[in-house]
This record gives sequence, structure tokens and C-alpha cells, in this order.
Amino acid sequence: MSFPVQVPVEQFELPHPRGSGTFKISVSRVAQVPEGGKVPVLFVLDGDMGFALAAEIARLRGTMGAQPTAMVVGIGYSVDYAEFAKLRTADLTPPLSAAGREALGKMTSFIGDSDGGADAFLDFLTQTLAPEIERRYPDASPTDRILFGHSLGGLFTAYALLTRPEAFSTFLVNSPSLWWDGFAILSQLPGFAAKLAGLDRQPRALIGVGAKEQDLPTKVPPGLEMTLADVQAMVTMSRMVDAVPEFAAALRDGGLTDVAHIIYDGEDHGSVIPVAMMRGLRFAVPNPD
Repeated sequence: MSFPVQVPVEQFELPHPRGSGTFKISVSRVAQVPEGGKVPVLFVLDGDMGFALAAEIARLRGTMGAQPTAMVVGIGYSVDYAEFAKLRTADLTPPLSAAGREALGKMTSFIGDSDGGADAFLDFLTQTLAPEIERRYPDASPTDRILFGHSLGGLFTAYALLTRPEAFSTFLVNSPSLWWDGFAILSQLPGFAAKLAGLDRQPRALIGVGAKEQDLPTKVPPGLEMTLADVQAMVTMSRMVDAVPEFAAALRDGGLTDVAHIIYDGEDHGSVIPVAMMRGLRFAVPNPD
């Protein structure tokens, strides 16, 4: 078995659904396709930041322990970080109410003031990207699709689970920004059970967050034009840690049978990503009994 130091990557572009710009799609394939000829596909949001990490974790899982792994597909923009922060807000969020926009305050200087593209982006993932991956890579499973999202990407992944649970077989919801628009995403819960009832197979879900994500910061993060008091108030309002077990419980109450949550000890909003990626892949593609 070969053991490359670098993960082989293939890249191509697809038009953005808004009609201008493109997504840069990065793909890391499984080195050895298992018997049966199909492999799970892990779709990684914020691919500019998370794809390389996910691809290396998948490679190590498949080589060092010969454990089940997945093809990794990253969805990115190939722009500078300031532009990336604004584009992802536009694509990953449900529409924002006037009150929600006011609550963001000066945070919009960093994340931008465009929002509401979640449904169009979900259409892109399911109707354009996934079929294109299956066309280009015959070993990509059309039924074993995994979605990983962090922060606003976690919000989007939770939104996709609640509104279209049939879209992916596993939802990896990490450090989700459930606080967005005053926790408006929770308004999707009443209709969740009916959506699940119509499925032949329920999806699985893992909700995770770093244990330190609710700690009050002692300085303003770079790029935020906010006072320290405003940042601390935002952290308190967000309830990043407390909201995760509550959300997992709400999913169970809604009828989702295979849902777990993890609070990662000692991790903050940034350091939790590799830990959650490793645990998420293990959850989505478990070792055989």
C-alpha cells in the first residue's frame, strides 16, 4: 500500500447559484476502494479552511489502521479571508429578520451584511455538486453522503437536517451558530417529525462543541470592530455550549433515533475543529463490528 506524504487532490470549479462567481471544489479520493465499489462521500463546508485537514484525517484513517474512510469533497471560494468571511455568511445562513440584523450590530463589519442563501446553497449541494461528484467519480456513493459544518457551517448543517433530512445520510453539526437570528432555527422543529416519518431511512447526527466556547474572552478577536463588553455580551447570548445538548434533546424529541452530542473538553471555537473532524468521521464511517 502506498503511503503518500501529500494527499492527492483534484480540483474543479462550478458556477455559484447566485449567477456570479464560482465555487472551487477540492476532492481527495480513497486510495483503496472497498469491495462493492462504493465509498462514502464527506462534504466539507468552508473548504478553504477545512478541506486539507479533513482529507489528511481521512487518509490517515484509511492507511494507518486500514479503517473505513471516505472520499472528501471541500466547497470553497479561493478568495482572501475578508471576502471569504462575507461570502460564507451569505451562503450558509437562513434569511435574517430585521431584529436579528440589529442584534448583530458591528459584527457585520466582519461577517458582511448579506444573508439568506441557505436554501439556494442546499439546492446547489444536492442538485448540482453531489450529482457532479458521482458523474466524475463512479466510486462515490449516492446514498452515503455526509455533511460537516462548523460555526455558521454548523448552523447550515443543522438547518439542512431540519428542513431536508433526506439530503444526507449523516449530519456532523459542529459548534453550530444556533443563536443566529434569536435561535430562529428552532422554529423548524415542529415540522421535523413529519419529515422524518416520510423517510425510508433516517439520517444520523452528531452535534459537537468545544467546552471553552462559552468562556468570556479577555480581548477582542482580530477583525471585529466591537468593544470587549459587546463581544462578551455576544458570547453570553450565543450559549454555544449550553445549546448543544438542548438541541440534541430536541432532535430526539422530534423522532430522530440516532443522534449524539459531544462537548469536547479543553477545546475552544478554533481548536475544536480537528478533534470534531476526527470524531465525526469515526461516527459517520464506523469500524465494522
